[in-house]
Amino acid sequence: MKQYSKRIALFHWIIFALVCIAFYLGHELHESKDAGEKLSMYPMHFLIGDLALLLTLFRLYFRKKDGEPAPANANPLLNKVAAATHKLLNLSLIAVVVSGITTAATSGVIEALKTGNTELIPDFEKVAAKEFHEMFIAVMLLLIAFHVAAALYHQFVVKDNLLRRIMVRRFED
Repeated sequence: MKQYSKRIALFHWIIFALVCIAFYLGHELHESKDAGEKLSMYPMHFLIGDLALLLTLFRLYFRKKDGEPAPANANPLLNKVAAATHKLLNLSLIAVVVSGITTAATSGVIEALKTGNTELIPDFEKVAAKEFHEMFIAVMLLLIAFHVAAALYHQFVVKDNLLRRIMVRRFED
């Protein structure tokens, strides 16, 4: 097997897009001073995060079912680093979403959404779970940066066309 299955590749890129959108919405929620705007953005932020989690779980299931390409490196240590990075990326995404759900559940924001009452939007700086949510986001962003840098290194320095493995479009060598 030279490439991931089409569905694994598709999940990969959809999850990447969802993480980018969720991060953007989270940033906008943090920066916004307009309570009405915040109230309208929370459900979308929650939905996108939950969808990213669900698709990640599906991707993990199908990765086991469909298999995966052989390691890209001849160096066993680099293969272990790559495998660990992939596992940590998945774990960090799961941790981000679970900590986000915990933050929402323990903050009172759900009641604000149910009633549409902007007065009930909590001060998230006082919600303990939010610290974990932000920490897991920082870890995930560092792992994403490392993952992207490694992929670009393979593509443009090593020139082994590693990115072909995760493309939805099929390539023949």
